[in-house]
Amino acid sequence: MSRPTRKKPSRKKPTSKKAARKQPAARRPSRKKSTAKKSAKQRPAHVQASFAIPPDAVRVWRGFRSSALAQEDFFTRLSTVFVPATVEMQTAIGLDAYIPTIPAGVKDKPPSVPDETAILFWDSQQTYQDGFKTLAVRTYTITHGAVYTKESRADFPTLFAGKIVPGAPSFLIDAPADWMNGTVEHLIGGPPDATNLPDFASQVATVMAGIQSRGAAAGGIVCVGDSYVVYWQLDGKGDRGLDDLRALCGWSLLRTARPTKLPAGLWDEWPGMAIAPGDSFNMQFERRWEKKK
Repeated sequence: MSRPTRKKPSRKKPTSKKAARKQPAARRPSRKKSTAKKSAKQRPAHVQASFAIPPDAVRVWRGFRSSALAQEDFFTRLSTVFVPATVEMQTAIGLDAYIPTIPAGVKDKPPSVPDETAILFWDSQQTYQDGFKTLAVRTYTITHGAVYTKESRADFPTLFAGKIVPGAPSFLIDAPADWMNGTVEHLIGGPPDATNLPDFASQVATVMAGIQSRGAAAGGIVCVGDSYVVYWQLDGKGDRGLDDLRALCGWSLLRTARPTKLPAGLWDEWPGMAIAPGDSFNMQFERRWEKKK
């Protein structure tokens, strides 16, 4: 009986080192790299991808010191209460940017020009309204009564469309922007003596139209009062609009808001901020949507 033949196992010839180098390496499973870091670097500083702050969700504050309060006491209130408390008591309910400026005490400032100005950005206009449902915001708000006159006020702006209505703020750029992250320049001015208010407002509107059309600035907010103009500009270096606006004024103050972070919290022992005439701050703090990351 013949034995069944067995098949010899096939032996592959060992490839030479040279041949092995030519063979393509086995592909690994592709991993999609996150572009979050890359896009964050490419994104302009004034734009945050995680939250789009609407350009009209800003309260434009023009405050006049009460004559019953000495200027020294006014500065004490600002440094020990109002400016730090705005950050500490309103961030949790949706404050996104706070840029206060204090022209009070600056040489030759006309009484008709505000003693304090500020822009306060929120998640939305509704966010600001909802804040009054909280005890913290109601408590913060009623502390202002003895410090400011009845002429003091804050308003939401509307999109600038070529004309300025005295007493009504306007924003120039209809796009989201993060005013905390960027260079903010602020002009406060008074018109020359004997200037007709409608004519002054018309001249300011012409300057604003130029800034808006050139598109160099990432943001712009303006308001003309009875005898003053206030204008904030975000990242508009190189645009001549600020110079044009300043040329219309008889008296003016131009400041670049200084990024400032509070060194203490609401319950810490702390004497308060150092605030001098003409100071302008771009307050730095963690927003509530940043804490959710």
